[in-house]
Amino acid sequence: MRRSTFIVAGVLLAASILAAQDKALPKSGPASAADTPRNNDETARLTLQVVAGEDKQPVADAHIVVRFTDERMLRRDKTSSWETKTNRKGVAVLAGIPLGPIKVQVIAKGYQTYGDEHELSQPEEELTIQLQRPQGQVSAY
Repeated sequence: MRRSTFIVAGVLLAASILAAQDKALPKSGPASAADTPRNNDETARLTLQVVAGEDKQPVADAHIVVRFTDERMLRRDKTSSWETKTNRKGVAVLAGIPLGPIKVQVIAKGYQTYGDEHELSQPEEELTIQLQRPQGQVSAY
């Protein structure tokens, strides 16, 4: 009987500590953990618009990869690359990307792969990427 009393008291103590910690956390913030900035450094919200080069039509379901161009010393809990897909309007939004030089790669079915370096210098950045259709193959034989 006495042993069960200690167990119940320990469980109640642990529950009250967890409840106090939960109340101390701020309630406002980003909707998902993927949108949360990972550190106190300045970050950017990158909006990418992917369009077809010839007629400027949006490219849906284009796969986008964003990476650092220079090596950074990041802890294990830090993100070093971001991946997403565009919506039906050809738009993708990535939040919490640290400012500085990045590499952007866009892959879409029926288009040439796009890859280029960009500099993020402001908290709100917008990039418009024009994808081209593949060129015809040329053979010397």
